[in-house]
Amino acid sequence: MCEGLKLSSAKEKAQTLPEQESRITLSERDFLAFSAAIPRTLTPSPALQKALASAAKIKRA
Repeated sequence: MCEGLKLSSAKEKAQTLPEQESRITLSERDFLAFSAAIPRTLTPSPALQKALASAAKIKRA
């Protein structure tokens, strides 16, 4: 096998691995249980509020 083909194959595997490892699939029952466990009203922490206020002041192009 030539080096270029080995490198190409390794790059392809390296790109797909994070995608495979970061995705989960839930059954409908598990999804309902998961979503029921998440509070509906989330209150931002003071640190998050400060960060959002700082970000709002940044001028964007």
